[in-house]
Amino acid sequence: MQTTSTKPHTRNEKILLIAMILSMCTWGTSWTCAKVLGTYTSALNLSMMRFILVPLTLIPLTYFAKIKVNVNKKGWFHVAGASIFILLYTLFFFRGVHEGFPGAGGVLVTTINPIFAYIIGLVISKILPSKQEYLGLLFGFLAGMVLLKVWDNTAAILDVGNIYFLLAAFVWAVMSKISSHANKFGNAIGFSLWTHILAALIIACFVDFKELKQLLITADTKFWLNILYFGVVNSALATTCFLYVTARIGAEKASTYIFIVPSTAVLTSFIFIGEQILWNTVVGGVLGILAVFIINGKFNRKKKKKVNVMRNIAR
Repeated sequence: MQTTSTKPHTRNEKILLIAMILSMCTWGTSWTCAKVLGTYTSALNLSMMRFILVPLTLIPLTYFAKIKVNVNKKGWFHVAGASIFILLYTLFFFRGVHEGFPGAGGVLVTTINPIFAYIIGLVISKILPSKQEYLGLLFGFLAGMVLLKVWDNTAAILDVGNIYFLLAAFVWAVMSKISSHANKFGNAIGFSLWTHILAALIIACFVDFKELKQLLITADTKFWLNILYFGVVNSALATTCFLYVTARIGAEKASTYIFIVPSTAVLTSFIFIGEQILWNTVVGGVLGILAVFIINGKFNRKKKKKVNVMRNIAR
């Protein structure tokens, strides 16, 4: 009896682990796409296309897979909240790129986000991380500092522009916490679909559609390949996968996987656009991945009381 009940649980955990790692690698690759797409048009137009492509991808997926996308009445409050925070994240992200130091800001988002997630989890759920989870978060923070080369770039990190990246990390942590309750109101895929539809409707109020139309007419193959990857593979499939796994393991644990993103982003930038890989990038990337395994390796060995509380939060 004990062996039968343990194997499926372990197998499911492995599937979730693989899915989350692939999603984070996709997110990392999307940084390269974003750099390329930024040479074509404004952040507002790119955001609009992203929010359109996600529903266009998820609607046929849910139809053929016969996945229900209905959300109950209480869930619409969470959908609205997630939509607002996705928009805020996009605004803070692009504002940070414009005002500050994009490389530093990108690393700040991915390394500080899990810390914000744990703080939010502590305030809402009143659960302290274990000693090993604290150690994992410390490794993640050190990874960010090494990737940033703080001994050379302290002034740049404290620039006003990078404050936007800290805000981006915070609102993404809040959005993750909201999304972790998606299964209470339907399912994660339906939750993601309606969140992006509502976000598209909101951002449409600020887009110049004549400019967007001209972009679509004149865009070349390079643009279409990058926008389809960014909107379909990254935003629709990878982000929905992130929301799906988050709804099952909780926002705090899911957010730690974001430590994988910086090293993936740097590697793909080297492969596709020739950016140089420095020693601190390799060391920081290793520390970030190590942080993920330290935190998640301890999760299954927590005290029963804490495990039960965390599972209730994730449901």
